[in-house]
Amino acid sequence: MEINKVYSGFRLDRIERIDEINGTAYEMKHEKSGARLIYIDSPDSNKVFNIAFRTTPHNSTGVAHIMEHSVLCGSRKFPLKEPFVELVKGSLNTFLNAMTYPDKTMYPVASKNDKDFHNLMDVYLDAVLYPRVREDAEIVMQEGWHYELDRADDELTYKGVVFNEMKGVYSSPDSVLERQMMRELFPDTTYGVDSGGDPDHITDLTYEEFQEFYR
Repeated sequence: MEINKVYSGFRLDRIERIDEINGTAYEMKHEKSGARLIYIDSPDSNKVFNIAFRTTPHNSTGVAHIMEHSVLCGSRKFPLKEPFVELVKGSLNTFLNAMTYPDKTMYPVASKNDKDFHNLMDVYLDAVLYPRVREDAEIVMQEGWHYELDRADDELTYKGVVFNEMKGVYSSPDSVLERQMMRELFPDTTYGVDSGGDPDHITDLTYEEFQEFYR
C-alpha cells in the first residue's frame, strides 16, 4: 500500500514498522466519516478486530456503560434479544467482549478462523451502528434501570443489569474510595464522574438522554 492512496474509502496517512510485535502499522482515515483506522499486519495467528468510540459522559448516570450493554441486544441484521449468546454457541472466537472506560467504549473480538473472524466483525459492526435500542426503550429499561413490583403490596424497587452490577461495585470500600478520589482530583472533567454509573444516579437517566448520547 502507498501513502495518500485511498483503499475502500480509507486514505493511508502513515506506515510504521513495530519491531516489538514483528508487525507493520498502517494509519488510515475514512474520507467520508473521518473515522480513524489502525491496521497492523503481523504473523500472529490470532486475527483481532476492535471498534472503539470516544464516550465522555457529563454525569454519573452510567449512560456510556448502559450504551455498551444495550447496543449488543439486537440490531438491524440480527434482531434477536441476545444475539451474542447465540453467536458464542457456534463461534471459534478466542476473545469476545466489550468494555467501558472513563472516556471510551471498546468492542474487541478475535478468532484464528478467517470465516469466523469476518462473521464476528459483521455482528459487532451492525450492533454498534444499527442497534435496535435506537427505537426500543425497553432495552434501556432492561440493561439500565426500571421499576419492579412483584405484588401490589410489595415495596417498589429498582432493577436493571447495569444498576445491579454497579451496586455490586459500590459495595466494595476500595471502589467507593477510588470514586471519591477521582471526584476530588478531576471535578470539572469526565474523569470526575463515573462512566460505569453510580447507583444513586443511574435512575436519573431518561431514554431521551440515552438517545442523545448515542447520536
